[in-house]
Amino acid sequence: MEQIEQLTQAFSSAKYINIETYRKSGEGIRTPVWFVESGGLLFFLTRADSGKVKRLRHNALVKVAPCKMNGEPTGNWLSAEASPVESVESISAVKSLFDQKYGAALRISVALSRLQKKKRVFYKVMLQPQ
Repeated sequence: MEQIEQLTQAFSSAKYINIETYRKSGEGIRTPVWFVESGGLLFFLTRADSGKVKRLRHNALVKVAPCKMNGEPTGNWLSAEASPVESVESISAVKSLFDQKYGAALRISVALSRLQKKKRVFYKVMLQPQ
């Protein structure tokens, strides 16, 4: 319960999170992404062929922090683990949360991805106990 409260407080007013994924060499790569929070989990949307997805296939451990659009952190970095959202029901629920939070901007982004024939995927991020 405390972890969910910590997550809600840290990310409640943020529009972006910075997610740090790791190359095979161990080098961290930080990327700002849109996200939603639900039930103590964070969810982000990205292209299926993105570098972060490739890195996550090799290492699901990540760090996340609320951030500005340019990736500048506005809060503390937290250790977490990321995994793809796969069930149709879960994807539908997460899409609905994204629609509520980002509205027209999200619809434009998704339309552009469709025009480029780029598949998008959702990932969930679970905080690790501190």
